[in-house]
Amino acid sequence: MVLITGNAGFIGKYLTNSLLEKGFNVKGIDIRPRNDVLAGFQQIEGNVLDKNIVKQIMTDVDSVIHLAAEHKDFGVPEDNYFRTNVGGTINMLESASEAGIKKFVYYSSVAVYGNQSSTTEATTPQPVNSYGTSKLAAEKEITKWANEDKDRTAIIIRPTVVFGPNNTANIFRLIRQVCDGRFIMVGNGKNIKSVAYVENLVDATIYLLERRSSGINIFSYADEPHLTTKELVNLIERTAGRKMKKFFVPLSIAAIGGYGFDILGKITGIDFPITAARMKKFTMPTYHRAERIRKFGFIPKYSVEEGLKKHIEWYWSKKKDLIEELNSSD
Repeated sequence: MVLITGNAGFIGKYLTNSLLEKGFNVKGIDIRPRNDVLAGFQQIEGNVLDKNIVKQIMTDVDSVIHLAAEHKDFGVPEDNYFRTNVGGTINMLESASEAGIKKFVYYSSVAVYGNQSSTTEATTPQPVNSYGTSKLAAEKEITKWANEDKDRTAIIIRPTVVFGPNNTANIFRLIRQVCDGRFIMVGNGKNIKSVAYVENLVDATIYLLERRSSGINIFSYADEPHLTTKELVNLIERTAGRKMKKFFVPLSIAAIGGYGFDILGKITGIDFPITAARMKKFTMPTYHRAERIRKFGFIPKYSVEEGLKKHIEWYWSKKKDLIEELNSSD
C-alpha cells in the first residue's frame, strides 16, 4: 500500500492514477480530497499537521510519497512554509517510524539551489527564499530519519517547474499568453529554463520507488533538451499555430510596470500574473541538470514538445471554463 499526501493536487492526481494502473493499492490524504471513486484507492480528508489523522492513515502502508506542501509565491505568510513543509514532514516521519514504514519519497524542489544558474545533484543548496529554505529543512529531517535505520530508504526528488494538462501555474501562464496573442518577451530570451512534463516526472517517481532499496537518494528532475526561454516560446508558437511579434522589452523597463502590479496586489490581495518578481524570475536562467536518474537508466516517455502539445490542447478544450474559473479566483 502506498500513501500519497496531497494526492488531490496537480501532481498527486497523476501519481495516484499511474500507481493504480500499475497495480498498486493507494491511500491518499488531502485537505481538499478528490471525490471520484477508484478501485484500489482510499481517500482520507485531512491535514498532515494533524498528528492523530496522520497516525491513523499509516495502517497497512508500506511506502509514503509526501507531496503535501505550501508552495504558492503570493499571499503566504512566511511561517506557513515552515509550519507545513517542515512540521508536516516531521509528523509524517514520526508516524512512519511508529508504523515501521521503511520507504519514504519526498517531493522537494530545485528552489533549494536558490539562484545558482547551473546545478546538478552535487551542487550545494543555497536557497534564497522561505519556500526553498523550508524544503531544504524538510530534506534534512528526512536524511536524519533515514540515518536512524540502515534498512530505511529515503528518496528526495527535486523537480524543476512542472507543466501539463490541469496545471494553471507558470508554464500555463506562458501558454495562455502565447495562445491568446498577448505575449511580449521580457529580456532577450537567451536564458535556459529547465522544465518537467508531469507524466515524465510521475513515471520517474514510480521508477525510483520500485528500484531504490536503501539509503538516502537525491535526484533532481528536468526533461531534456534544456531550452532557452526564446526556444520554449517558439516551440509553443509552432505547436499552437501562433505567430508572435519578434521583439523584446528590456527587464529594466518592463519591471517598472511590474512594480505597479506589486503595489496593487498588496492593496487588493489579488495575485496578478504580471509582477516585477515574476518578470525577474522569467529572465533568470534555471538550468537544472537531472544527471543521476538518467544514469540509473530512466528514459522519459514524452518529449518536451509532446508535453506542450498536450497542455496546449487541454487549454484550447477548456479555455472558456478556465477563464471563468481564473477570473472568479482573482
